[in-house]
Amino acid sequence: MLSSLIYFIRKLFKKPLKIGLISYYYPKDSNINNGVAIHTYYLSRKLAELGCEVHVFTRGEKITTKKKYLGYGKLVVHWIDTKFNCPVEDVVTKKRMSYFIFDNKIINEMMKENSREEFDIIHTHGWLTAGAFISKHFNDLKWIHTFHALEKNRLKFMSKEEKKYFKIARWIESTVKYSDALVAVSQNLKKEVLQNYPVRKEKVFYIPNGVDLDVFKSENNLTEEKSVLYIGRFSLEKGIDLIPKIARYILERNPKIKFVVLAPGSIPPSMEKIKEEFDVLSERYPEKFTLYRETLDRKKLVQLYQNSLIYIQPSRYEAFGLCVLEAMACGKAVICSNKGGLPEVVKNAGVVLPLSVKRFSISILRLLKDYRLRERYVRRAVRRARIFSWDRVAKETLALYRKISGRIGWEIKIRKMPEVKIFEF
Repeated sequence: MLSSLIYFIRKLFKKPLKIGLISYYYPKDSNINNGVAIHTYYLSRKLAELGCEVHVFTRGEKITTKKKYLGYGKLVVHWIDTKFNCPVEDVVTKKRMSYFIFDNKIINEMMKENSREEFDIIHTHGWLTAGAFISKHFNDLKWIHTFHALEKNRLKFMSKEEKKYFKIARWIESTVKYSDALVAVSQNLKKEVLQNYPVRKEKVFYIPNGVDLDVFKSENNLTEEKSVLYIGRFSLEKGIDLIPKIARYILERNPKIKFVVLAPGSIPPSMEKIKEEFDVLSERYPEKFTLYRETLDRKKLVQLYQNSLIYIQPSRYEAFGLCVLEAMACGKAVICSNKGGLPEVVKNAGVVLPLSVKRFSISILRLLKDYRLRERYVRRAVRRARIFSWDRVAKETLALYRKISGRIGWEIKIRKMPEVKIFEF
């Protein structure tokens, strides 16, 4: 009550920056396992704490809104129903249809909210940009888009069920060239954007993902047994097809090690063979191999990280590598591929390798054996993870909003920060 009163009194004297965040994914509870959902969740809350009026437009079970006051600002979440009546059995088709319905309904919801009081900035996340493109032109709004991956490049490494939507994804994503600014979550992704779209270099900015350092931390590590952890959905882009081979190599050579896999979400028919390989490992090594298929809340996820000694990520396509960053923040030695933004995140705080089952397997065995080397990576990882705080990401983003909109509301005064420069140590 007091927070809302303070907010409205301050608003009488000067209008806060009004922001519209558009993201198909946004969490309703603590079960957050999607990178875009994590990003928009923390960004929306931090921007509100900084004094902005933040409206999040996201997918829900029915059209409804929920508001709260955080810090000096306000956060309003607009849930948009994407259900449709067509009888569709295929899981991938259902998901894609839901995407398109959301993108169209966004236009109506954005226009309604904008008619109450104009947005200073609309900011899309993910690859659904058609609704924002229309909203920008109908309402003469400033539009920023954040790439968390390039959908048309990512789809090359996905299941055949996903690949058939390549042309549609490419068509929708092509609208980004009409935005006022583009954000990439890694320098590598920034290069990808410039190589794939006819946009000016000065229009593309780099602001990385963040990690909740209050949740993912190295204190109170629960490690009592040696285990290797992998997290990723059933998709070739995440390299999940390599995991059974790596796990088998390790379990055959080190009887003391445990191998843990978290792979939530649906399994496309073309990926069922990989699931069968996991089932074989579970039968052969019932005490040593564990596959989790359910979505875990943040508390249980942190426990998984803290119970492991090594985290691996053999991805074929990875724009940033949030799970790697979370593992680093939890004080884990990480081994990852040299694809996409992974080398930027890890630098010399972990092992970065060309994609190879044998190379990954040998590196795992070496780290398990060499305690000093493992601890050296752990210390570096914890230090490096501190760079990626959500406070910093939010301030970087707010500075960009000011630049593009030309407005400074009554949000907390912060000095303009340059692009994040990840330092060496």
